[in-house]
This record gives sequence, structure tokens and C-alpha cells, in this order.
Amino acid sequence: MLVLSRDNSTVIKGIAILMMLFIHLFDYGNAALCVNLLHVGDTPLAAWLAGACNCVPYFLLLSGYGLACKYEQGKLEPKHQAERTLFLYLHYWIVLAVFLTIGHFIYPERYPGGLGTLIANMLGWHTTYNHEMWFLLPYVAISIASLGIIGLVERVDPYWSVGVTAVLNIVISLFINRNSALLNHNVALFQLLIFGQFLYYFVVGVFLRRTTIGLNRPMPQWAVISAMAVLTLLLCATKQYLLYMACAPLMVILFCHINYPRLLLSMLRELGRKSMPMWMIHTWLSSYLFQPQVYSLRYPLLIFIALVLVSYLLSIPVMWVTDKLWQTTTGLLSHRQ
Repeated sequence: MLVLSRDNSTVIKGIAILMMLFIHLFDYGNAALCVNLLHVGDTPLAAWLAGACNCVPYFLLLSGYGLACKYEQGKLEPKHQAERTLFLYLHYWIVLAVFLTIGHFIYPERYPGGLGTLIANMLGWHTTYNHEMWFLLPYVAISIASLGIIGLVERVDPYWSVGVTAVLNIVISLFINRNSALLNHNVALFQLLIFGQFLYYFVVGVFLRRTTIGLNRPMPQWAVISAMAVLTLLLCATKQYLLYMACAPLMVILFCHINYPRLLLSMLRELGRKSMPMWMIHTWLSSYLFQPQVYSLRYPLLIFIALVLVSYLLSIPVMWVTDKLWQTTTGLLSHRQ
């Protein structure tokens, strides 16, 4: 199995959140908003590198692995999952309240819209305020269903589970690619398909915990770095989503074998701890409310550093308020009991 400590998981979350900010800044044509001094062919280097920055598989893999550990310990219970979900939504609602208020003053015709729009966004059902939050509801659904999913994997066999969910992922990916216009008008179908697509990466996380293959054997650093470089170049050159099915698990294993410099390790660990609110904050800044100000820095490296720094700093009060609300809520509930 892969022995992945809580600290290693936090570090990988730090890497994943950097990927998330990078892809949202420089993919989807956004690199054209920058002054691009370096190109790969006709493609700006930043946009080319964004091809390796799909971070969703990493978060799902880590979630599957972590919850599989809790399942082993007998700590994966409906109450735990309900609390986990509420804690996630508390972060989301606090960020939503802050940026909706700001958005109302900047774009009153857009924010908050009608009551139905507000409720749909609060639930994560249809994230029209911040489209990059599409990940929220399927992720919550996977988390809530995790007890049943892991139990099924245990009964069926991890290898079979990975194979079946891999086929499901491929079929759904092809369907989404060919029917994107249909999904724009059918939110329920979109949510269901994304849930099915996410199952593969979650199950792979469970597999990495359950397999008897030794995945923590020492590896020379030159081999680790070389393997990561090859996988990164492959993803950048092809931009094929399906390649992540193989590359993401391999990258997680390789991330666990890197000897990080102490300063870098501390930085990634801190970003990993703040990854949840940074995910919820950053596109409000870079895409919806302050895009001209963000891209006014002109150069991709400066833009990226600035967004990471501001998103991180804003995540601190968000986490503080969430923790205080959570402590108050749980304190009141325990007092009544």
C-alpha cells in the first residue's frame, strides 16, 4: 500500500491548490490577457504549462485515501460525514456572503439575482456566481456516500473497483465531450455525470490505501524528478483529460518520494492547510470581480504570485470565522444534549 501521512497529504494539497490557481489564471484563453515573453510554438508558455495543472484528481485521490484510513479505524460514520459536510459549507457560505456583498456594489445587476439563483448557488447545485465551484456538490455527494462506496470496494475487490470505475469515467468523459451543449441546460444530468466521473479517482485513492503493492520503497531523487518531468511534459503536450487517469495516481506516489527543501516544505504545508478557502476565494478575484486589477500586473509570474498571496491572506480570516462559528455551534449542541 501507499503509506501517506497526514503531513504528506497536506503538502500535496498545497501543490494541488497552486495548480488550481495556475490553470484558472492561464488556461481557457486567459493567457491572452498577459504579456507573454515565452512561447511553445504559438502557445504562450503559461497556457502550455496549464495543461498539467488539472488539480481535481489529486483532491479526490487524497479524499479517497483519507476516508479509507478512517474506515479502517472504524471512524467513518454518518455523523462524521454530516459534520464534515457542514464544515465545508460553512467555509463556502462565508466566502459567498463576503463576495456577494462586494459583487452587489460592483455589479448590482448580476449579484445576487433572484431567490432561486441564490439558493441554487448556496447549495452548489448551479454555481452561476462562481462557475469554478462546480466541484462542490459532486465532491460533497462523494463524501456523504463514502461509507457505502468504500464498503462496496472492500466486498468486490479494489482491482475490480478501479477497473469498473475507470470504464465509467471514460464513457462519461466521452459523453460530456460530445454533449456539452445539452449539459448546459440540464443541471441534474451534469451533477449526476460528474459524480460518476469522480468515482474513479476516489476509488483509486481507496486502492492506494488497500493494495498490497509496496509503494513506499525508496527511489533515487533523479528518478523521481525525471518521472515527474516526463509525466508533466506528456500532459502539457497533449492536454488530454483521460491521461490524468494514469498520471494523477503516479504523480501522487512521486510527490510522496520528493525530498523537499525545508522552506518549500513549510510553504506547501501552509498552503495545503488553507487550500479549501483559497479554492473558494481565488476566482472571485481573478475572474469575476477584480480581473482587470489582477491582470494589470501583466506578466504571468507576477500575476500568479499575487493571486496566491492575496488568496492565502484572505483565507486566514475566513478560516478564523469558520472555526469560531463551528465551535459555537457544536458547543450549543453539546450543551443541549
